[in-house]
Amino acid sequence: MEHYVTGTLDDADGDLWALYENAFQDLRSQAVQRHLMTQAEFKELCLDHRVDKYVVRDEENDRLAALATLTNDLDAVHLISPEYFERKWPELYAAKRIWYVGFVAVEPEYQGSVAMSRLIEQLCEAVNAHDGVFVLDICSHRSRRLLAAGIERMAARHLPGLKRAQLDAQVYWGYEFPDTATA
Repeated sequence: MEHYVTGTLDDADGDLWALYENAFQDLRSQAVQRHLMTQAEFKELCLDHRVDKYVVRDEENDRLAALATLTNDLDAVHLISPEYFERKWPELYAAKRIWYVGFVAVEPEYQGSVAMSRLIEQLCEAVNAHDGVFVLDICSHRSRRLLAAGIERMAARHLPGLKRAQLDAQVYWGYEFPDTATA
């Protein structure tokens, strides 16, 4: 498999969008918070020069296998609070050495292949070259599948001594009211 990095991607309407949508389709009904960008949001992200894109292509079958995004411009990520990171790691924040992984998308048929490992390797190399840290969010549906631990194992191959820590969690509560006709 071949991989490459680019500052902008022009195919946001074609194969890249299909890969992204296929990778996260299950979250539409499994997660309370919307995890999938709209196609317009995805296209905007693909063209945003502040966000690096990592692509893994299966050369043998001439198909995209995986895609990830990474940025140290925390203002480019709409759903996070840069102030949190400024408080948690003030020196790293000031030096722009905190990297946010927007998503890691792997086509369902390539899950369990080397595609994810190749993406993690590339992300680790980029962050390690700047002596930084990387942060990503994983919804509980994916956490139950031990995704965080799997990423840690893959990353530790490239960065011995790597430590994983949960930074935050959000829980959604529902309150069902009794049926007033039967109460």
